[in-house]
Amino acid sequence: MTRKIIRNFLFIIVGVLVFFLVAEVTTRLVMPNSVKFRLMHQPDEKLGYRLVPNYEMEYKKSEFNTLIKINSQGLRDYKHQKHKKSSSYRILVMGDSFTFGLGVNSEETYTKVLETLLNQNLDGKTQKQYEVINAGIDGYGTEQEYFYLEELGNQYRPDLVIVGLYANDIADVMQTIPFIYYKNRIKTSFYFLSFLKGLYTILKVALRNDIQSTILQIYQDQYTPQFEKALQKTKKILLKTRDFTHSIGAEMVIVIIPLTFEIGRSEWEKGRFGQLYSDEFFNKNMHKFSSIFTEFGKAEEIYTLPLLPIFRKSKKKLYYLRDPHWNKEGHSLAAESIYNFLEKKGL
Repeated sequence: MTRKIIRNFLFIIVGVLVFFLVAEVTTRLVMPNSVKFRLMHQPDEKLGYRLVPNYEMEYKKSEFNTLIKINSQGLRDYKHQKHKKSSSYRILVMGDSFTFGLGVNSEETYTKVLETLLNQNLDGKTQKQYEVINAGIDGYGTEQEYFYLEELGNQYRPDLVIVGLYANDIADVMQTIPFIYYKNRIKTSFYFLSFLKGLYTILKVALRNDIQSTILQIYQDQYTPQFEKALQKTKKILLKTRDFTHSIGAEMVIVIIPLTFEIGRSEWEKGRFGQLYSDEFFNKNMHKFSSIFTEFGKAEEIYTLPLLPIFRKSKKKLYYLRDPHWNKEGHSLAAESIYNFLEKKGL
């Protein structure tokens, strides 16, 4: 009897091991890209998560194939010395996946294109050298960016801080569980276990009833009390960001990043939202996010650059069709726009 129990127990153990082996192999074959992308992040008690130093991966989607390299400082950038040279003018750029540069290679991000433009157009009479530090992290909201700025601002002592503002930053503030998902995540090299953790998180987010609005709330004629509260909190965080920036002797610029359907809806976008919102609604309300924060910047004396009118004038394709991020042309236009704005404002 004892032998039979032991034998059955061993069969169960072997069966479980075989199952996980098959599941691991299958996960690596079917979805290696998404799991590798998850492994690029590590948990952080204050920020929720941050980038893993010295991490490298090829990031493939149907519309692009890019290389992601994280430096030893946990930034998608080349290594910057903590001690700033007297001849250096430093710009620290905070933001989410647009600033991080999902969909393009590092040298194609608007931060690096801006750095090139600034250094190419020196008048030759000065030894000034521009450094543009890319501190963008995918999925970060305004509050995470503020906490991250507190850390990096004291380390790198920038002369200028640029904050990329995107409509989902307000939705991020609406979360009642701060920085959900990554805070309790355990890094693992097993793809299948990482996949299960991601699946659990998706289900947990989907089941939360406290977030009743989406990114599209900003375009409504009337806001729910919850969304209005999140909107005001976002503004307060931006004011804290401005105050901290000034405390370290730097200036601040808000760059308002438009959503793809604010520029002009493609057939794909019409397919997604056409049944919910008419062309009349889009034509009437698509400027609201940009207008709200442009007016906020003026009222609070914060330099603010809305990219929406500039992007609307462009005849180029600036976004991918299905992925919501900028392509190479989008990053290039953003960099040129920021460069012209800085020159105009004397920053």
